[in-house]
Amino acid sequence: MISFRILSGVIAVKRAVELLYHELEQNMIYNALERTLKPGYFFGPHCHENMEICLMKEGECDIIINGESITVHKGELMVIFSHMIHSFHVKSDQAAVFLQIHFSPESLIAADPKVNENIKFLHYMTDAHSAYTFHTFTEQLLSCVERICEEMNNETGVHHVSLANIYIYEMLFLLSREIEQSVREVFSINNPIAIRAIHFINQNMDNNIALDDVAQHCNVTTRYLSKIFKKYVNTSVNDYICIAKVDKAMNYISNTELSITEISSRLGFSSAQYFSTVFKKYSGVTPKEFKTLRTKDI
Repeated sequence: MISFRILSGVIAVKRAVELLYHELEQNMIYNALERTLKPGYFFGPHCHENMEICLMKEGECDIIINGESITVHKGELMVIFSHMIHSFHVKSDQAAVFLQIHFSPESLIAADPKVNENIKFLHYMTDAHSAYTFHTFTEQLLSCVERICEEMNNETGVHHVSLANIYIYEMLFLLSREIEQSVREVFSINNPIAIRAIHFINQNMDNNIALDDVAQHCNVTTRYLSKIFKKYVNTSVNDYICIAKVDKAMNYISNTELSITEISSRLGFSSAQYFSTVFKKYSGVTPKEFKTLRTKDI
């Protein structure tokens, strides 16, 4: 006869598997793929809630983050944290080939504070200061990222999403270890007012917010906020608001059936025409052109 202790253990394991399965079926990864950017390629300033991993396999690409240009060469990795303004530019005459992953940090940042403190990469995800990390990558990390991309593009495979999500956890541990061993630092925004302003903007993109609203929330004058924001984020508050709204619009276009007019209204623009003007200024295409592309490859 099975003892009560063994039976309780079996039930506990069964429950743990059920919880794990439910968690792994969640849509944690926005996209994961190998990209080839031709010489001269340029994608303008944008930002998003997702974390972004760019692992360069061939060639090189300039990634501009908050106005700072970093050339990522073959064998190097860049992690771009949430809400950081960035753009891509291939200046060389050789195509840039890299693995790119966008994934949601929400299911990862709710861990126990002690866990976040011990796992360095999780710590940087939750400290609200981190802008990006930049260092060489190991063969082990390359293998992990390749497996994520393979599973996310294998829609006929059983449990392909769950496997990809498991590999995301493996990637977090590998990144944490490489950050510990790397001589490169994690680059951060080290001003509490700028950070508070960014968070307020990101939480209120569906409202018609302006510089005055952000300054009032931060309890500073508009002049002082503008000075601080430009110094630490390397762009104006109004530009950041527009870039954040354009990225939100891209998500609406890619993932909903909302019309351009409905998206414009939802994001607080005075008219669909003005919305289209702002969208093209920061993305290089109109909302209708972007809708035709229906791309997540940004």
